[in-house]
Amino acid sequence: MWNKYTDLEPIRRLKNEGRELLGNRILFTEKRDGENVCLWLNENKEVIISSRNQENAEKDIQSRMKATPEYDKIVMLLNDGYTNNICVYGELLKGTSPTRIEPKRKHIHWILFDVWDNDDERYMPYNWVYQLGYHYKIPIVRIVDDFIPMSEGELFGRVEVAMSWCKRHRREGIVGKDYSNQIFFKEKIDLPKRPNIKQPKGDPAYPPMPEEKILRALQHAYDEIGAENWKNVKIAMPIVARHISAEAREHNYELPKNIYSYYVNIPLSTIIAQKENNVQ
Repeated sequence: MWNKYTDLEPIRRLKNEGRELLGNRILFTEKRDGENVCLWLNENKEVIISSRNQENAEKDIQSRMKATPEYDKIVMLLNDGYTNNICVYGELLKGTSPTRIEPKRKHIHWILFDVWDNDDERYMPYNWVYQLGYHYKIPIVRIVDDFIPMSEGELFGRVEVAMSWCKRHRREGIVGKDYSNQIFFKEKIDLPKRPNIKQPKGDPAYPPMPEEKILRALQHAYDEIGAENWKNVKIAMPIVARHISAEAREHNYELPKNIYSYYVNIPLSTIIAQKENNVQ
C-alpha cells in the first residue's frame, strides 16, 4: 500500500516552533536535489513507482527510475520475505539538479532516504534503513549531525553548522528527523534568514465598510427575500446579515456593528432604485 511521504516544513513552522524537539534525539541527513520517488508492492506483488503526489508516477519518471542501477536492487529488496509491506523512498537525481546547487552528473542514481512500515504505520529508524541500503548496495543519504538538543539556542545553532556543511558540499539543505515522535522537518540553504515573527493578538484593523457596499449587500438580500418578506424581521435579518458579512469578507472591510439599523433605516425605495440604476 502506498503511503504519501510526509510534508516537510522548516522548524519554525512546526506546531510548537521547534520546542517539541527539545530533549529528543535529532538526526540531520543531507537533502538531495531531485524528485521524491517511492517504490512498493501492490496486492499482486507488482512493483509500483510513485511520485511525491501521485500513486502512479508519470511515465517519464518511471522510465528514468527503471534506468537507474538501483531499480533492480530495490525490486529484489521489496520481494524479500522479511521486508514485506513497506514503502521505500529515495531521491531520483537528474543530470542537472533543479536548483543548480548540486554539480552536474553523467550517471543518474536513486538515493534511499526513508522506509515506511505499513504494519507499524511509522518511518523506520535510520540504522535500519542504512542496513537495507548496505546489504542491497543501494546508496543512502549521509548523516550531517546526530544530537539531543536541550535548548532552542543549541537546536538552531546546530542548524547553522549544518547549513555551512551543506554549502561546502553543495547540498540543497538538510532533513531533520525525530524518529521517536515521527516529527520530520527541513532546512534549506537557498532561503533567507528571517526573524521569528510572533502572531499578533486580535484581528486586523480593516477600514469601515462604505455605504455603497452595504447598499449592494441589501440589494442582494432583497433579491433573495422578495418584497413580500422584506418587512418580516425574522426572515429578513439573517439573510441581510449574511449578505453584508459576505460583502465585507470579499472586499476586506470591517463588518458593520449596526447591521439592523441599516436594514431598518434605509428605505426600500432606495434599495430598489439603486438596483434599477445598476441594471441600466
